[in-house]
Amino acid sequence: MNETFVLLLEKLRKSKKYAGICLDTLERVLQECLLRYKKPKDAEKAAREKLHGITGAFMTPEQRRNAQAALLPALTDESALTELMRQHASTRERLPLSNMDALYDRLFSTVGKPERILDLACGLNPLYLGIRGYAVTGIDIQNDAVELINRLGAQGGIPVCAHCADLLLEHSIPEERFSLALALKLLPLLEREQSGAAERLLQRVRADRIAVSFPTRTLTGRNVGMEANYTRWMEERLPSNLRVLDRFVQGDELFYLLAPVE
Repeated sequence: MNETFVLLLEKLRKSKKYAGICLDTLERVLQECLLRYKKPKDAEKAAREKLHGITGAFMTPEQRRNAQAALLPALTDESALTELMRQHASTRERLPLSNMDALYDRLFSTVGKPERILDLACGLNPLYLGIRGYAVTGIDIQNDAVELINRLGAQGGIPVCAHCADLLLEHSIPEERFSLALALKLLPLLEREQSGAAERLLQRVRADRIAVSFPTRTLTGRNVGMEANYTRWMEERLPSNLRVLDRFVQGDELFYLLAPVE
């Protein structure tokens, strides 16, 4: 590491906005920006903009505090669980809880009740699944979400845990095998950062089944052909070692359930 990299990395780590982001992600993004920009000031600005684009929309500091307050009450109170899920963008979009329950009932009707779930770019989703009785390992680049999941696992006595890791890096996915892996609204985000990243991720996951999803409407609710576009997108990038077991639309999401080719 050169001196410029070390100094800029330390600035990012001390920033309130980015201190909670996985160190691997900070290093990767900063390295990419230093290669692209000659001036350190320009590289730092670009790194901050990219980091905001990756993480900025998911959970604010205020939402983290709200999630902490609702965390343990959510074990026994459905209204607290709703409030907990409302604090992160990815789970908020799937509320009410009856819709989330219906989604997983639909998934599990095909794969059966999974013994162990791997949730990639998990946000707060493992909290919902854990409270519903499933064993979940989550991976996320935000320490805020990871800490909440691990706190509930430790204090609430439910089988959930999480790790902070960058899914674009090789060592980020556990080596053990899972019954089901979730990659919900994730693949296009990875592909936007690195060409071929979606296919590489699917090849690295060790699971009996993999569920991936894509939005079918814009954030404003418009239907602009996203289902057809993502259908083509998915089928063009499906690795040769996987096959489509099921495909369905639930709410505003297109789901593919994938299985290894036997």
